[in-house]
Amino acid sequence: MARKKKKAAPVEVEEKKGHSTFQWIVFVVFIPLLFALTIALIVMTIAGVNVFEKTKEVAANIPYVSEWVDTGSGQDGKSDSEKVVELQAEIKNKEAEIDSLQGKLTDSEKKIEQLLTEQDRLNAEYKQLQQQQQQTVKEKETQQTSNVIKTYETMDEKSIAGIVINLTDAEAVNILKQLSVEKQAAVLEQVDAVKAAEYTKLLSNE
Repeated sequence: MARKKKKAAPVEVEEKKGHSTFQWIVFVVFIPLLFALTIALIVMTIAGVNVFEKTKEVAANIPYVSEWVDTGSGQDGKSDSEKVVELQAEIKNKEAEIDSLQGKLTDSEKKIEQLLTEQDRLNAEYKQLQQQQQQTVKEKETQQTSNVIKTYETMDEKSIAGIVINLTDAEAVNILKQLSVEKQAAVLEQVDAVKAAEYTKLLSNE
């Protein structure tokens, strides 16, 4: 038993030396360092220095350490100033794109206005030509009718009566109303009394 106690003694001595060394490091190094850091922090805070920002700036310049410290950059590794520049550039691009689209829109509106003006001109021209065509047709019909009436005027009453009784009442009356009154009376005398009465009634309503 005595021998075992003698062997355990050196181990206890080594453990005591280890504790003494650790305590010495704590008292001599860590406590003064902690005290100095505390004083420095107080002084810098009073002086108006942002300790945390300064710490980030210093850490950002230290290799390997900068990777573990958030220095104010975004998740993509870009600083706020870089992001601002990029956003400004993007805004400029969007403004340029908007200006381009507005320019195209203005050109389109002008083209639409020109097309509408051209359409109005063509419609007016079409209506004018249509009216001229109708007028030409009417004049032609009038001329033809006039020629027909002249022909009837040269015919005898019996021949005219033989023609009109084979036409519709409307066609017969249209011819009769353009003859002279004397010619109308002479033609009506050549048709039967019933037809003469119908023609006279229609002529009186014209």
